[in-house]
Amino acid sequence: MNVYKILACPACQYSPLETNEENHSCPSCGATYPVRDGVPVLLRPDSRIVDEEASRAEFWDAGWDKRNRSLLELDQDGILEERSNYLASLTNAGYPSAMDLSEQNVGGKSFLNIGCGGGYEGLLFAGYGTRYIGVDFSYNAVRFTKQLIINAGLKADTFQCEAEALPFQDASIDVIYSSGVLHHTPNTEDALKEVLRVLKPGGKAMIGLYATYSPMFMWYRLHALLRGNWTKKSMDDWMNANTEGEWQTEDRANQWTKTYSKPEFTGMMKRAGFSNVRIQQVPQLLESLPTLGKLARALLPGSIGKIKLGCVGPMLIVTCTRK
Repeated sequence: MNVYKILACPACQYSPLETNEENHSCPSCGATYPVRDGVPVLLRPDSRIVDEEASRAEFWDAGWDKRNRSLLELDQDGILEERSNYLASLTNAGYPSAMDLSEQNVGGKSFLNIGCGGGYEGLLFAGYGTRYIGVDFSYNAVRFTKQLIINAGLKADTFQCEAEALPFQDASIDVIYSSGVLHHTPNTEDALKEVLRVLKPGGKAMIGLYATYSPMFMWYRLHALLRGNWTKKSMDDWMNANTEGEWQTEDRANQWTKTYSKPEFTGMMKRAGFSNVRIQQVPQLLESLPTLGKLARALLPGSIGKIKLGCVGPMLIVTCTRK
């Protein structure tokens, strides 16, 4: 599949785009989209992250630079070793992305990774032989992902865009995966509707959002309360500013972190139009518990830290299909 043949204008009801090496253009509305260092920038002309929400993009751009730039210094063997370690960690933690997806069931299929981040997921799924497409609203995320996959000897296409306006034609993607991403968007339900729009009939989607009823996020809310945040807005504001600390750089702050219960998440998927919705909560590892996890990592053998404490981990994963 040539992914450029399924590109669509996010500004005018997804008309097909005309493409070349320097820019992409829409013959219907006249919108043009630049190609920046080999990465097509397919943001809507009125995208809020270009103007009033630029600080949100800056937080993630700087965070991915902090976390992942060193990966690009590795040679091919080193990158493939990182991929192997990542797959092992997901398998040990019981994540559905490792348990339910494999070369056997996604190899050869068009695979859209919404929120490709710094490249680990891209390495994993491109290594399964998918026709991998990575998208993120962070330019650094898509740039690092593409370069990392190329350095590993694999193939990928990546695009900067927003999840609420995916630049692909209707019913054009076989498999869509997004974990730990859409709870950071201002309009999660709009993004889920976009997932349905671009997914082929019979196509599979796997979406992960933060779980309200998990030790991690109950801990965050308790700390917010202890600091005097008694209203929902003040608690949400505290959560935004104090989560995603590994991406924190200088005085930049995260602006969106939402959590969901199983009924809330399932309801959103059904309202978006999905069928055969199956939801599960990932296992909670001892070493990942707030505060106690740090003690476990410091004082106990590594194997003990990998003990699973039940399916009460920080992520809810929905697997579903489009009719």
